[in-house]
Amino acid sequence: MKSATPKVLHPILGIPLIKYVFKAVDSLDPKEVCVVVGYESELIKKELESNPVKFVTQQVQLGTGHAVMSSKNLFKNYKGQILILNGDFPLIKTKTLKSFLKEHIANSCCVSILTGEAENPRGYGRVIRNEDSSVVGIIEERDCNRNQKKIKEINSGAYLVKSEFLWDSLSRLDSNNAQKQLYLPQIIDIAHKRKVKVGVKKLKDIDEILGVNTRNELTNAQNIIRNEIVLMHMNRGVTIIDPKSTFISPTVKIGKDSTIYPNTYIYGDSKIGNKCSIGPSVWIKDSSIGANTNIKMNCFIEETVVKNNVQVGPFANLRPDTIIENNAKIGNFVELKKSRVGVGSKVPHLSYMGDSILGENVNIGAGTITCNYDGVNKNRTEIGDGAFIGSDTMLVAPIKIGRNATTGAGSTITKDVPENSLAIERSKQVSIKNWKRAQKKK
Repeated sequence: MKSATPKVLHPILGIPLIKYVFKAVDSLDPKEVCVVVGYESELIKKELESNPVKFVTQQVQLGTGHAVMSSKNLFKNYKGQILILNGDFPLIKTKTLKSFLKEHIANSCCVSILTGEAENPRGYGRVIRNEDSSVVGIIEERDCNRNQKKIKEINSGAYLVKSEFLWDSLSRLDSNNAQKQLYLPQIIDIAHKRKVKVGVKKLKDIDEILGVNTRNELTNAQNIIRNEIVLMHMNRGVTIIDPKSTFISPTVKIGKDSTIYPNTYIYGDSKIGNKCSIGPSVWIKDSSIGANTNIKMNCFIEETVVKNNVQVGPFANLRPDTIIENNAKIGNFVELKKSRVGVGSKVPHLSYMGDSILGENVNIGAGTITCNYDGVNKNRTEIGDGAFIGSDTMLVAPIKIGRNATTGAGSTITKDVPENSLAIERSKQVSIKNWKRAQKKK
């Protein structure tokens, strides 16, 4: 990947590769989950800290076989089937793994592998079969001869193995290969020589077992997942104008009769209500958008709750811990942070509201700013129901504006304003007659 980031932490639609593998495995209800880590292990541990998982560190990277061997102590008392998967396996489906496990057990296999036919098998180990089609081994591409490289059946890197056979066969691995490493696929050769049963599940959908080793493969995997997600939402009653430029995390929920316009990104635990219009060119993450809401073009929304019948944008920035109540309006070039905008209130244009509470039916004039930071602390602004804030008002927090109060345009308000009152605080206008501007020399 040519990256300082561990491969398994590269994101697809906002979610790290390895979490797609976890999602596929969760429904199998495993007794124990182990992740073997090496490079930048602390980053991986932090990403997975909310998952029920144990970690084993492969101190020296001596191959895939050695990586699995590193986990032996964790499973030394376990008797049963062990599923081995690569962490860069984002396209694998739960139903495939369930079928794989079912066939492995039903056929009393000692070890089973997932394979598939690839038009371009470059980079993958080749599955070697006998004349009777039984599998006798897997040869990594670097060790293949010219004829073996023509084989199109590839090893996915997914194995189901009886625990007793796994640990015994791992102890028999050798490094007689091009990379001088301990290869996990050699256990298939060992199984053949010991005449134990080897199962093979050959997938029709080769996409499921494609790994990610390059940026191009990462993009290809994302395109496949994106297409699946977009199709799912369209089948559930969502209009997506341009599927190729729409990016939606698998965790996102979108209501019926909503329309998603081009170049829109909806990530994380976001929810979009029914009959919404989103975009074009909108970015939403970990936010809730209520029904009948219109998010106009070029808006950025993160960790925000937008309720029903709200208008947002264009060019609005809604930062974390913001709540927009029903029937409110947030206009163009407005930034909100840690603020609550009450029912029916309007912040139509060119304003910053930070650490603020706006009551119901408040009107914020153009150019209004809450001066919330004093150099040390962030201070709160409270604006009562029905207040009218004149254009270009500076509200120096901490400050409270009473119900139905009004501020004059261009005021710098530094004191609390009582309800039903007008506050004006600005310099006296001075007009100098016969004023002449400085002239440029000719």
